[in-house]
Formats: sequence, C-alpha cells, structure tokens
Amino acid sequence: MLPGVTVTSASADAPSRRSEPRLGHRLEHPDREEEARTPFWRRFPVWFPFAVYAVSRLVVWVAATYLSRFQIPLPIGTANIRIFYPSPADPGYLAVMTGWDGQWYRVIAEQGYPAVLPRVGWGGIDMNPWAFFPVFPMSVGLIMTVTGLPFALVAPLLSTAIGFAAMHLLFKLVDQAVGRWEAIVAVVATCFFIASPAFSASYTESTALLGVVTVLWLLRRRSYGWVAVALLVLSLSRNVVIAMVPVIIAHAVVRWRQGDEGAHPTRFRVGMAALAAYAGALTWLWPTIVSIATDTPNAYNDTMLAWNIETKIKLYLWWNLLNDYGGVLAQVAGVLGVAAFAWFMLSKHSWRWGPEIWGWAGAYPAYIILVTSTTPSRVRYALLAFPMTLVIAWFLQLRWWARYRYWALLAIVVVGAALMWWWTEHYLVIENLTDDLYP
Repeated sequence: MLPGVTVTSASADAPSRRSEPRLGHRLEHPDREEEARTPFWRRFPVWFPFAVYAVSRLVVWVAATYLSRFQIPLPIGTANIRIFYPSPADPGYLAVMTGWDGQWYRVIAEQGYPAVLPRVGWGGIDMNPWAFFPVFPMSVGLIMTVTGLPFALVAPLLSTAIGFAAMHLLFKLVDQAVGRWEAIVAVVATCFFIASPAFSASYTESTALLGVVTVLWLLRRRSYGWVAVALLVLSLSRNVVIAMVPVIIAHAVVRWRQGDEGAHPTRFRVGMAALAAYAGALTWLWPTIVSIATDTPNAYNDTMLAWNIETKIKLYLWWNLLNDYGGVLAQVAGVLGVAAFAWFMLSKHSWRWGPEIWGWAGAYPAYIILVTSTTPSRVRYALLAFPMTLVIAWFLQLRWWARYRYWALLAIVVVGAALMWWWTEHYLVIENLTDDLYP
C-alpha cells in the first residue's frame, strides 16, 4: 500500500487520554477553530517553533562565543586549509560562524563568480567558487550592497533568519499533515540536532531546509505552479532537487489510487509526469550554467574533483566506512538498520505522514547514501532528513513510556545542546590543523 491510501486520524497512534498527562493532551489535541481566531502571534504553531529555535540559537551563540577564544590565528598561507580572509586568535562569534566554506560564500558575495576557472600546476581545475550554489551567497551580497553592512554580520544573521522561517513552516507542515505532537517533536529535534549550529553559520542548511519544506508544503496544497518555482529556487540553493522526483511521483500515485485526480485525470497525469521530469532536469541546471559561464565543458564536475568529490554512485564508500568503524558486525548492523527503516516506511505508522513527507523520508536518505561522500559533512546533510524525527515521535508514543514522553523530549534538548557544543568545537572552531575533522 501507499501513504495516504488508508486514511487515519493524526492522533490514531496516540495513547488514551487516561494514560497521558493533562497538559500533553491539551497541547496535542487543540481546538483548531478557536486557535485560528486568536491573534497570529499568540497561536501555538507560531510562537512555539520560534521560541524553540530562539533557545537553540542562544545555545549556539554561547558555545561559539566561548569556544572562539581557543581558535588559532589563521593567516593567508596557512597549511591544510584555504584562507582568503585572515583572522587573529580568539576572533569572536562572527568569525567562527563565517569560516570554512563561509569564506567561499564571502568571495561570491563580494566578488561574484570567476569567468575563468583557476588551474593548478598540472593543468587540472583548482578549487573555486563555482562549487557553491548561488541563492544564499548572492542574497547576502544583495543585502550587503543595499545596507552597506559587512559579510561577517549579514551572512550569519540571514542564515539564522531563514532558519526561523524554516522552523515555522516545518511545524505548520507536520502539524497539518500528521499531528501536533509530531510537529512539536520535529521542531525540537531539528533545532537541537548535533549539526544545527550550521543554521546560524554562513552555510546553506537553513536555506535548503526552507526550500525543501516549501516544496512539500506547496505540493500538499496542490499549488503546482508555485511548486515549479520553488523547485527552481531549490535547485540553485543545494544539489538535492533530484530527490524530489520520487516525492512528486508518490503524490501523483496516491491521488490516482484515491480517485482524486480532478475533472481531467489525463491532464493531471501528464502534468505530474512533466513536473517530475522538470525536477529531475533541474539537477543539471547549475552544472549547465557553470559550463556556459566559464566556456568550459564539464566545468562543475571538474571543479568538484578539486575537493575529491566525484559525481557517481557512492554506496561502496558507506559500506567501506562501516567496515572501518566496526568490521563485519558494523556492516551487518547497517544492513539491519536499513531493513528496519524500510519496514517502518512500509507500515501504517509512516503512511499517516502523507505522500509528500513519506516520499521525502524515503528519497532523501537514499540520496545521501547513493550520492554523497562519507566526509564529516554528512552530519550536516542529515539536517534535511527531518522526517526521521517523526520516527522518534512515534517511538515516544509507544504505551510503555508514553506518559514520560515530554521528559524524554527534554532529554533530547539537553543531550542535543551538549552535542551542539561538541560539534561547534570540533567542526567550526579551528583549534589546531592536525585533526582530520572538516565540516
């Protein structure tokens, strides 16, 4: 069966009222008509995700401000890392949040993309800004031009602000598609995920999350014209648009199975096929732009090779990584983990999510395993896999510990904050140049 074919209520798996705290029942079973009549800023779906995200940003600010005192001076010519904008020791919060790839985004924001690709001594293409998608850095550059503010201030602030919008829409999507409890868990677990400090750095995580959630939201609302626009923006924000093809197909198949194709079924099917093909074709939009702008065939792929990133199926890398971590036992555990997730995705527990979230829950993890490398960046990539938080929400509602689910959620916040501190220390702050840890 497919998600959406068997319709259940958003609270179908919830425990009975007698088995749950009274406050939890009120939070998870709101009077939505009454909620809609309250002022916008007093509505729970508005202030709650904002408040959770704000608290998580405060954790990031404290961590990065404190840990920045341990960052070493980074002059131009530093070994093992490209430094375009030198900084002293103890550079402060803003310098920490604009390091690493943030320097490449600063080059784009201030200077644009180069017309000629730089080359190394043996003739291959060197690292260059064309490896980075344009929506975030060009938006930063536009704001810098209008306001006169520096990149070090604009980029982290814009990334953080986009994160606020992403969390609001994420809560709204999950709340309406699945349920209030699931929306609460999705926002809390995402805000306090180990790599969530990236939402405040000059990275594209918040932009990409907003793009993904926007596409899913518009697709669920059947605003297909706007879906096409959102897909275009997403394709120029992060190289993940190909994972939207299975999502569109799942959406179309469920509407077909439910006999909900409208007055013109043939037109609907052709339109959905065209939209899926369009999403797939957008994968090659940025590489094509790079080749045309630089007058260099295969320029994007050759640029990525400068980072030792090959555009091919990389499943073998993950298999080898498991072997490096724990040998055959780790590989067996990996296979069992994938099998367990596949079982869950084929069960009624995930069908409740609707075809859009369900499709992304399956397509994006597959994309990570098949397409991305096993570098430490994979932790950041997982920020877009927000449906995994719905598995946590389901698990915490099992009858054995449902009464304590809010305490468990608090534990996620505490443990998440500690992991965010660790991630900031090891992936953003540069304490030495010997660790093999790159964001």
